[in-house]
This record gives sequence, C-alpha cells and structure tokens, in this order.
Amino acid sequence: MQARPSSPEAGSSLFSSPAGRKVWAVLIHLVIVLAAWFACQGGIVIDSVKLPFTTRFVSLGWWSVPLTMVWLWAVTRALAATNRLPGLTLGLMGLICATLFLVMKMQPQPAAAWAAAAAGALAAVGAFGFLVTLRGHILLPDIVSTALGFAVAVVTVGGALKNTAFLILLLPVLVLGAPIVDATYAMMQGGGLTITRRRERLHEVLLRRGLSPLQVTLLYLVMDACLCVLALLLVRIIVWHFAIKIVIITAFGVVGFVFFLSLIKLLMRAERTEEAPERVQLMDVTITPMTMQETVARIEEFIRSRQPHIVVTSDASAIMKAQEDEELHRIINTADLVTPDGIGVIWGARLLDLPIYERVPGVDLVAELCRVAAQRGYRVFLLGAAPGVAARAAINLQARYPGLTVVGTHHGYFSADEEPRLVEMIRAAQPDILFVAFGIPKQEKWIRRHIEALAVPVCIGVGGSFDVYSGRLKRAPLWVQRIGLEWLYRALIEPKRFIRLLILPKFMWMTLRHWLTRKITRGDIVRQD
Repeated sequence: MQARPSSPEAGSSLFSSPAGRKVWAVLIHLVIVLAAWFACQGGIVIDSVKLPFTTRFVSLGWWSVPLTMVWLWAVTRALAATNRLPGLTLGLMGLICATLFLVMKMQPQPAAAWAAAAAGALAAVGAFGFLVTLRGHILLPDIVSTALGFAVAVVTVGGALKNTAFLILLLPVLVLGAPIVDATYAMMQGGGLTITRRRERLHEVLLRRGLSPLQVTLLYLVMDACLCVLALLLVRIIVWHFAIKIVIITAFGVVGFVFFLSLIKLLMRAERTEEAPERVQLMDVTITPMTMQETVARIEEFIRSRQPHIVVTSDASAIMKAQEDEELHRIINTADLVTPDGIGVIWGARLLDLPIYERVPGVDLVAELCRVAAQRGYRVFLLGAAPGVAARAAINLQARYPGLTVVGTHHGYFSADEEPRLVEMIRAAQPDILFVAFGIPKQEKWIRRHIEALAVPVCIGVGGSFDVYSGRLKRAPLWVQRIGLEWLYRALIEPKRFIRLLILPKFMWMTLRHWLTRKITRGDIVRQD
C-alpha cells in the first residue's frame, strides 16, 4: 500500500488545479482562525500564568486572546497535517486525549471539567477510528481532520495545568510531540510554514526513504506514547524540585532521540549500488557489505579455487573484542570474507551511513550453505560444541537437506595434545566447508592457526549454531528474528548470555560518539535528509 495525499477536492473540479488547491488551503486557514476567535470569545483562553518559583499569578491581559488563537491554529494544523497516512491522525488524537484525560483526573481543575469530558470522548473516538481507518486504509477528508485537530487543540488549552508555570505549556507540547516534530521538520527546510507552499514533512521523508506507511504510523504512535508517558510522570512528580524535572526531561530526551534515530535507521531501505565498496570499516574493523545470496556466491568461488579461505561472522561483540584483542583484530581485517552477523552491526552501519544491506547471521549461513552443498555435492565437516551436539546437528541437517554429505563431526572439548590428530583427521576427510563452533574469538584464532595445515577451501566460525540445529536450543520465532530481537530471545532462554550483552552499551556509545563527531565535522547535525 502506498500512502496518498489527502485530497480536499476529491470528486470536485473546483479545487483540482494548483490555484484551486491554494484557495482551498487559504480557506482552511481562515476557518481555523475564525473558529479560534469564537473559542476565545467563549472563554477558552489561558488568561493567566503562575510565575516560576512563586505563588503569584500574572494576567496575560489582552495578549491572552492572540496567544491562544495562535496556539489553537498551530495545534490544529500540526495534527491535521498528519492525515496523509491511514490511522495516524486518529491514533495520535486517541493518545493525546487519553493522556490529557488522565492528567486532568490526576490534577482536577473544577473550572475545566468540560475539558476532561471532551478529552475522554475524543480519546474513545480516536481509538475506534484508528482501528477502522488503519484496517480499511482510509484517509479522512481534510475538513474532518482539521475539525478533529481543532477539537484536540481546544482540549489542550483546557487541560493545561494553570496552577504551575512549568507545566502550563510543557504538557501540551509533550503530548503533541509527534505532530510538532513532523511540522518542525518542514520548517527546518527553510522559509517556515506558509499558507500556500507545502514543504515535505518528516513522515513523507521516511516514506521516501523506504519505510512502509504502517511502519511510519506505528513509529509516530510509539514516539507520541513515550512522550505521553513522560507527561504523566511529570504530573505525578509535580511537587518535586524544578531541577530534578529538568534532569528527567533531558535524560528522557537523549535516550528517546537515540532510540528513534536508531529505529528509523534500521527500518530505512538499503539498496546495493554499483559504486558500493567491496569492504567497509566499522570502528576500524572490516565488514564485507554483501547480501546472503552474494555471500553464498562468493563462498562458492572460494570452494572452486581450492585455496584455503577464512570467513568470519562478525557481530557487535566481535567488533568490540577486536578493539582490545590485537590478534583478533588482525584476523578479521585480513579474512577473506566478514559477514555482518547481528542487528548491532546493522544498526551501527546504518547510523554511520555505511552501505551494509542486510544481516548475514552465522546460523542462517550454515543452513544456506548446507542447502547449496546438498545441491552441488560439496562436503562439510562440523567441529565444535559439547560432545554429541555436532553429530546430532549433522543428522538434523542431513534430514533437512537430503543429499548433504557430512564427512565428519567432532566436539570442541579437546586438549592441545589432541589438536595435531584432529587437524589431520579433518584434512584427510577433505571437506569443502569446515564449520567451527568454538565462539568468538577462540574459533577465529584456531582457524587462523591451522588454516594451512587443514587445506580446507572454506573455514567459517559459526558460534552457537550447532546448538540450534541439534535441537538443544530453540531458535526465536520468525517475527522475533525479523524485528532484530533474536539476541534478546537467546538471552532469555540462556540467562548466562546476559553477561555477554553488557558489551552492547559500550558498542552503542562508541558508535554514537563516532556519528556525532562526523555530524559536527560536516556541519549537518540538524538536517537529516
């Protein structure tokens, strides 16, 4: 499904021309301004504010009406402009109004009881409408989205906590975070938001960069939900010191920015171009930017050459270990092929704009190579894991891929004295592919040490893959794999793996520091298009 712009002139030729669309835009703005004026005349204004750190209220005087009108217009336009994706406007309205309803229940204001009732009703309408429009891929008419935006704007005025200067505007700004970010991006393109000139908004950029309409809708809803949670938290701690609130907001903002930037980068489409390099450097560690299909094709070339080659499946932990282990760093950077194994590598590469297109996990590479080996007659050897695991994995792989030739298996619990005999056994078996499952960095160092004596065309370190194919460990459901959370699933079923995950925060910090340095150096920290 492709998102389409909301069309005010649908079914009518009056506004079909560019000039007609400009007239329609002007009319919409005039209607909003007129409605805002009537609302102010009806008493929907913020007429006074409490001075920070005092108990004194200051009247806004004649400024109250124009300021409220500007606020009503801005909120209406920001929310109505999100009506270019099915379900987005109504979903945001439901979240915003539900949050304001809870705020007004937590801090009752007798004079604004109507606002609480209106917020509850709009929240229910938004939740129901979101499900209907999303499922039916329906866009609202412009006049409807504008009316809903204005209703939300009115509720934000009534829902502001007028007894605290700190939250009187912060609460509405937080709950309207997603629409405001969307509108702010358009203004950052230069020239501001004019009545007749439309500028590309953030959600349109995300669609152009490869996110699906559903992904963008859910991304905005998650973003706004997080900001709504922060708004509720601030109301809950309303009596806390001002400085503590600032610290909480700052920390939340930094973490939120990193999270959503990371999520957007991961979701963006990455397509291979003819100019793509053979290798890229992620924190001075080599990665081969290939798809699974290209990786298998390259490995087949290695097999046909009959010369020894080392293939490394590199995840975030391998990259971090290579920062401190000079031998591992040298092995990875001189390997014949280094696959991007792990969502952390993809995240880091996307954040740094490196042309890495997809994950090539070692566990999937084993299966794909065994499938090709069964078709081409390649011979494989499985080395590693606990006693009996490799043998069981071989049986299961042969059952899955009839015709697969496994010329030998051996566990990974052998002494240094047994190594010469083991190396000779593998050499005598003459496999085309040797899978080594010792874990990083032991498997890479073992392969490098014996690569010439083994005389195997392709040696690959595959970590814990044998545990999966032997049935000893259950792999994550497919949907978990697709969203990049297989590492978390593995840690949940193997709690001891959580210790290994402690390296991820350091990896993320180093990547973010590198990204920020590049942005500051290039001078493009603001604009991300």
